[in-house]
Amino acid sequence: MRGVLITVCFGLACAHSPPSPPLTGWRELRSAHFTLRTNLPEDSARSTLEKLETVRWWLQAAWSTGGDSPGNTRVIVLRDPSDLERFTSMGGIAATTREGPILVTAGRIAGQYGDASPPVRILAHEVTHDLIRYRMPGAPRWFHEGMAGHLETVRALDATHVRFGFIVQSMAAWRRVDPGRPWGRLNYRFLSLDETESGQWETASGDDLYNLRVSAQLWVRMLRAEEPGRMRALEAELAAGTPWRRAWADLRRTLDVAALKEAVWRAIQSDSLPIDERSVADLPEVAAQPSSERLLADWEVHLSLAELWAIAARERGGEGPEGQVRAELEAAAAAAPDEPVPRIRLADLERDPDLRRARAEALVQRFPGSPDARVFLARVYRDDGGPVEARREAALAAVRAAPDNVDALTAHALEELQAGNPDSALGSVARAEVLESWNPKVFVTRALVLGATGKCDDALAAMQHALDVLPDNPPPGEVRALAARRERISTLCRSGTAL
Repeated sequence: MRGVLITVCFGLACAHSPPSPPLTGWRELRSAHFTLRTNLPEDSARSTLEKLETVRWWLQAAWSTGGDSPGNTRVIVLRDPSDLERFTSMGGIAATTREGPILVTAGRIAGQYGDASPPVRILAHEVTHDLIRYRMPGAPRWFHEGMAGHLETVRALDATHVRFGFIVQSMAAWRRVDPGRPWGRLNYRFLSLDETESGQWETASGDDLYNLRVSAQLWVRMLRAEEPGRMRALEAELAAGTPWRRAWADLRRTLDVAALKEAVWRAIQSDSLPIDERSVADLPEVAAQPSSERLLADWEVHLSLAELWAIAARERGGEGPEGQVRAELEAAAAAAPDEPVPRIRLADLERDPDLRRARAEALVQRFPGSPDARVFLARVYRDDGGPVEARREAALAAVRAAPDNVDALTAHALEELQAGNPDSALGSVARAEVLESWNPKVFVTRALVLGATGKCDDALAAMQHALDVLPDNPPPGEVRALAARRERISTLCRSGTAL
């Protein structure tokens, strides 16, 4: 499931919310690309981390542009699948929160040889979503789901080859069993490319959503099989920074959709969807082992559970678990009075800008050595305003304390712009874009810098890119705010008025 940027409203009560999972048995394991928090048994936790790194290594072989994607992704794996049901009806989630990308799933009750780690298929599906954010920023839901559905079938053939795609016999799963005509009717409605692209993904459910997912997977798989040059060109354009909307429109314009649809139908009827085999190098031995492992304190578990409740609230349209988020954060703050992070996240719930700013300033005073507190204050000043000198001082302090934090970099960029240093501002934005090419805030900042220097067309393109990389089903207010800012830049930039 392609996740969403979690920006939850926390004002409603949740008297009937189910309790959180127990606090006991949680540990954190880190590797080169993942930070795993889980209450799985120790051996299963290590097996999960090894699976994540192995699957990621295999999946990257599916991209023609090669290279390693940046970033470290947080993962939460619950021991009991019934615990996952408290938060989502899905078997896994790939989301993006304020703290960055996160994957959520559960282990298995009775795993093979006692291993309770999640199935490779679920991990591959969610890791695919995660990789697409970096490799194909702005890709629409149909492509996310199609690519994830295709690549979740990854299997190792031997030590140096992997395969993507079903074997012939598995096509039976996509047909209805009918004693009279066992192969006569599909188990789904195959949608046209236009229907798949424009379908109402966020409002679809049941059979409609199933039809969209299967159709997206079929189109993506056949595009990769029948149009490999076109798909390589798409990947190259996106890797070079071309927005998805433009790159896909250019390539789709000359695509023979009717011929491709006929190829899909032939494959379905003959039970022979294409198989994609790729060569892979050996996974470095160090990547399969945790670089660190420790037990989590109760307050850290409360933070993880608060994040899960926030995801649940977002998935349910803002109903139910919002109060549970605050309860978990308050429990974390009570359990660790000297830790700044629970208090920062509580302060971030404040809706009143003046109160939020006052709490951010107080947190820096209380925790002067905390990078998180410095970044939070810089972000609050960036978003809500504040005294000019204080804003610049906060941005500089934040970028010194956390040089690879996107909130710090974007706050610094805006202050550099105000100080008359547009080149320095663009340098900070460029660094932020490398780190989080999927983050709309990065492109809003780029648009403001470009607009202030009179590069109106480039500024509007950056604002459109910010809209394009919004996650699925974003809050309507967020979309309206970005669209209004785009209109403001268009009007004021071309008139020569300060933005």
